Amino acid sequence: MEQNEWIAINYTLPSEPSRVRVSIWRKLKRIGAVSIQQSMWILPLSNENNDLLNEIKNEVLRSSGEALVISFSIEEDGKKLIIENFNAARDEEYGELLEQCEEFFKEIDKEIARKNFIFAEIEENEEELGKLKQWYEKIAARDFFGAPLQEKAKLILSECVKVLDNFCEKVYEFNDKA
Repeated sequence: MEQNEWIAINYTLPSEPSRVRVSIWRKLKRIGAVSIQQSMWILPLSNENNDLLNEIKNEVLRSSGEALVISFSIEEDGKKLIIENFNAARDEEYGELLEQCEEFFKEIDKEIARKNFIFAEIEENEEELGKLKQWYEKIAARDFFGAPLQEKAKLILSECVKVLDNFCEKVYEFNDKA
């Protein structure tokens, strides 16, 4: 994505109640914003991101804080640094997802080693795989610049599907013989 225009929010909030600060922080993380200074968060400029940051600004104002939303462009070096920050933030999220995929593999291996070939295990692991897929989709939706770990996460997630399919076959084979 070629990005020359940016939108940012800078805000201050009273120290109490802390739940408001936490709520604002969570919303900014959920939409994929990255912090470039204390209480200054940035996103690529788009109508959607403009609307999202203005909603957050209004929440800050309702909470007795101050907020400013600005759009701007920056020089090439600054743009490169900001994109690196976005990619680092997404890679951190993909890294956590990859760790959970490894846990998924371990769980399937454990059930195979125990010969725990029951349909309840299929349901449990299908649910877990569904969570992993949803998590990937959320990260990918805010991965504006194609972070380096995106492709690896996608590949490992497809491996999770294959491993679960293999486990399902074992469960069906075991239960057909019973």
